[in-house]
This record gives sequence, C-alpha cells and structure tokens, in this order.
Amino acid sequence: MEKPLGSRYRLGDPLGKGAMGRVFAGSDEEGKAFAFKLLRDELVEDPDLVARFLQERSILVGLRHPNLVGVHDLVVEGETVAIVMDLVAGGDLRARLTAEKTLLPAEVARIGAGVAAALAAVHQAGVVHRDVKPENVLMDGTVPRLTDFGISRLATASDLGRRSLLAGTPQYLAPELGKGLDATPASDLYSLGILLYELCCGVTPFAGQSTFSVIRLHESAMPGRPAGVPDQLWDVLTWLLAKRPADRPESAQQVATILDALVLELMNQPLVLPLTTPPPPVPLNETGLGTETVFGVPAGPPSRPLTTMPPGGTMPKRKRRGARVALIFTVVLALLGGGWIALNTASGGSAAPTTKAVPTTSTDTPTSTSDSPTATTTATPTVMPNVVGKKLADAQDALPGLQPTIEDKIDATAADGTVIAQDPAAGAAIGGAVKLTVARQAQLVYLDSVHPASGQWNSGIQNTNIAGKNYLHAVGSEVEANTDIQSVEYNIAKGFRRLTATAGLDDNAVDSTLKMQLEIFADGRQVFSKPVPYGTPVPIDLDISGVLRLKIQWEGVSGNRSACCSGSYLVLGTAELLGLPGEVPTSPTTTS
Repeated sequence: MEKPLGSRYRLGDPLGKGAMGRVFAGSDEEGKAFAFKLLRDELVEDPDLVARFLQERSILVGLRHPNLVGVHDLVVEGETVAIVMDLVAGGDLRARLTAEKTLLPAEVARIGAGVAAALAAVHQAGVVHRDVKPENVLMDGTVPRLTDFGISRLATASDLGRRSLLAGTPQYLAPELGKGLDATPASDLYSLGILLYELCCGVTPFAGQSTFSVIRLHESAMPGRPAGVPDQLWDVLTWLLAKRPADRPESAQQVATILDALVLELMNQPLVLPLTTPPPPVPLNETGLGTETVFGVPAGPPSRPLTTMPPGGTMPKRKRRGARVALIFTVVLALLGGGWIALNTASGGSAAPTTKAVPTTSTDTPTSTSDSPTATTTATPTVMPNVVGKKLADAQDALPGLQPTIEDKIDATAADGTVIAQDPAAGAAIGGAVKLTVARQAQLVYLDSVHPASGQWNSGIQNTNIAGKNYLHAVGSEVEANTDIQSVEYNIAKGFRRLTATAGLDDNAVDSTLKMQLEIFADGRQVFSKPVPYGTPVPIDLDISGVLRLKIQWEGVSGNRSACCSGSYLVLGTAELLGLPGEVPTSPTTTS
C-alpha cells in the first residue's frame, strides 16, 4: 500500500533497514521510481537540526557521477525526514563477494577504479566519505556505484557518529581515525585499499580480531600478502594502505587512473584462492617498505593529499543542546545513499519489516504539518531554462527531477565550474536527456618534461623557430629526406584531455626542400596525419581523453636525397599535455 510523502512523492514497499532508518521504494508524481531513506522518528526531534540539514541540500544534490548513487531531493514534512535517491535494482558488493568468495584481479581493478572515480567526485565537492566498504557499493549491472557519501565533516560533531563508525566498520578504519584525528580524503583511500584487499582474497587483513586489536593493527602492522595476488595489484594495495596519510596516493583520481590502466594487464591473471582467515600481519619494522613506483608514479611519499575539511569541521564543545543537534545531524547525513537502496533476493541483507512504513510518533517537539512547508523540489520543468553561466550546483537546482549528463571541458575563458553549454537549448522542450558542459581550468604538463616509454628525441632542442616565430618547450629530432619511420611513444596513463603543439622544420634546416610526414596515434588509432614542409607551421590540437599510449611518428617524404642533410630538425614547439586537476598523473615520467 502506497503512502504519500510531501507534495510529490509516494512511498511503496520497504527495501531494507539500517541503524539510522529504513529504505523504501517509491515514485514521484510522474511515476519516476526512486529510493527513499527515512530517518528513525526519535532522531528528528530538533527543528534547528532540520533547518541545518536543509542547508546541505545544494552540496548533496549537486554531486553527480556515473559511479555515485545520486541524491535528488531532501524532504522534511512534519516529523518525517527523508532523502530521495537513485533506485538501484542490483545488490551491493557485499552480496556479490558472499556469492563469489573472491573476484578476478582484473575485476578487482575495474571495480576499484570505479569506486576511486566516485571518491574523486566526492572529494572535489569538499566531502569525505568516511565509510568505504562493500555494503556501500551498489552494483548497477556491472557498474559499481558508491553510496552513503553524506557522512561529512559534521559527523565529527557527534559522539554517536564517531562511535557508530568505529564499532560498525573497524576493519576499514584508517589508522589516523583510530587515533581520533580528523578524516581526510587520504582516509577514504586507506579504506578503499582494505576493500580491494577483501575483494582479492575474501577477508579483510585483520579479520578475526577484537575491535581494539583491529584498530591497533591498523596503526602498527601491514597486512600479510595473500598468495596469488599479482605484483602490480599488490603494489597499489600497499600504497593505499600506507600508515601515514601523506604516504598514500595524492588523489582518488590518481588511483582511478592507475587501476583502470591495470585492467587489461591483469586480464589473464587467475582468481586468488578464497581465505577464511587472513595471512599473519607483518609488523612495520619487518616490512622493508621502499619507494617503488607504480606506472611511473612514486609509491613512496607523494605530495600532500587533498584537504577537504573546511574550517569549522572539528567537533564542537559538548554542550547539551549542541550535542543533541550534532547527534541528529550526524544520523541524517549518515543516511545518504544508505547502502541498502534496493536489495534483491541475492543481497544477503535483512529485509525491513512490512509494518510501520513511515514514522508517526515524536517524543519531544511535534511540528504541525500544515504550518511547516514540505521541503521538496519544484515540479520537473518541461521547457529548458537558460543555465549557461551558472555554477554547476545552481544549474542542477534549476533542473529538479532531471539527471543531466555532466561533461567537463577544458576552457580557459570561463570561470571554473560554470556551465558553458547546454542541450537542449534554452526555451526548447525537454523531451529526453539533458547535457551540461562545464568549464574546467587545465593543468599543464610540457611534453619535454615527460620521459618516453620508447624511442627518443635526439635533437636536445629546448626552443625553436618555425617560420620566424619562436617556440619554447620544444622537442625535436634530426631528420633528412632519407629518414625512415621513427617514433617516440609515451605512457600518459589516461590522465590528459588534449595535446597541443606547433609542428615544423626548424628555420635553421640546411635543406629548404625538405618535407616530413608526421603522424600521431592514440592507443594504436591514428588521430593525426599531415605533411610538414619547411617554412610552414602545422598546428596540433588533439583530444586525447582516456588515452593510455600516445605515439608520435615521422618519416622523410621529399627533399635532397643525394646527401645526408645533417642539421635539419623536425620539432614540436610548445608541446603541451593538458588535463583536469585530479586526473593528471603526479609524475607522468614513465619508462614502460
């Protein structure tokens, strides 16, 4: 039996329950399906807390990523507080692990890359997840989608919130959190490392210990290595599981890039035998940890991790009212995504009771439903508003009930994070998908600072002149009309969006009749092929999004073939790799 929620939603069958509330299937007034998480009624007694809860709406609703379970609305009606989320029909990652015991190394890398990409989006919004575990990864077919990303900095204001995290998931707790320190994005990366370890062998590294012992081992020992875990994957795990936050990867996006690149490499690796107890932990003084590299990125201390804990995120003084507000706020935020949005019969989770679908009692401060407006979004628009020039979160607020596809685009002319294009156009009817293109400022890496994986430029040129114009940060190679095919190849780890340069023959070339053929390949696919004659600059501006291997190839096609034309140079002037912050590898200097 359906029950109304607010002015535009109806609750249907219960899907699951947790310590903080219950999850229901339901729909909006147009019949679109959602999942709804309702707080326990005894946790929403403070109206000030409810008001503060609504202030977080723009952050939480603004988070969109293919690997995140999206939050669409926050609803407060009388004594009911609910979060409206994507309805994900598959079970969670815990259910899959229970059924399969262990996953193939390539699958571990693939799922890990998706979860890391989701964390990158969360961290970019200034939120620390704090509870990365298999139960909070829902499987939408084969796509992992991270949920429960609402336990943000305000969770530290509640003793209950900290105790719940500590007692509920000590196996995934970063060492610094066990010491009472603030959570940072690096804490989430540690938890991701534990999750990947468990996917490999079926158990967490310190399973079977008491809560106190687990917390102590997180601080004092490295996990034992299960037999059969491939070296490449183990290198990533030990990097994620570094005890000091500063020794972990610089960002979640960096981890996503590395794991994604590992998928093909691990494709033929067999399953690791499932374990019932983990290998003995290794005390830190016996690990002999060094500073190896993974895909050319140092596995020793990288630069300091992202800091997303804004000022004011520390725990307030424990005054009675403040503690009570923090308690309920923590519980509200803990509901986001919930981990049990939609469970099928294979999920292994406990089903919610079929009685009492909506909390109806309150022990303290009843609120009149008629006097308190329902905190829902407005009706879904049928005509596209003009959102160009708006911040992304504001644009999404202007599109309630819709799930626009977000495309990041490097654009130096617009403010970072603003919408620069939309589809449909303003004033057009919304008949299907909505797409927003968002400006991002580029992070630049000069090609002359990147070490090739194979081949080399032999000129030593650092600046060049092409048709009378000077170019800095040049790369080049000595050429002649008889030059056979030569090439330089880079492993750019799928971390860049564009390659820009100006190709030409240096003005000092001894053969003015020389012409070269220049070709560029992205993962084996030709993306550029043009002749480069003497005296003519040839612009290069290529989309290299998602490219792992970048190959630049050239050969002589005409010129003076009677003698060696030593002293002529094919050059790429001001050759730049452009990427988005968080995607660009910390050190793209790779040798393999």
